[in-house]
Amino acid sequence: MHNFAMTNAFDIETVQQIETLSKELGGLDRCKRLGFICEDNQGITGLTVAGLGYLLYVRAGVITNLAEAFAAGFQCAHEEKA
Repeated sequence: MHNFAMTNAFDIETVQQIETLSKELGGLDRCKRLGFICEDNQGITGLTVAGLGYLLYVRAGVITNLAEAFAAGFQCAHEEKA
């Protein structure tokens, strides 16, 4: 009988984004602490909404300072309510 324990299983649709976050922010553990990636009940790691937001608004948006990050977060929340 074999024991096939899953280690480092990633959601295939978000693996590239997870890899990008991991490299940029200092590893998977840090990304998990920040809430940018999570692990489901089957042990599969996936991108969270916060992680996607970071990639779209901070990294791709070329935000360079804290004030811009807060402004982008406010704008995103405002657009969600509309």
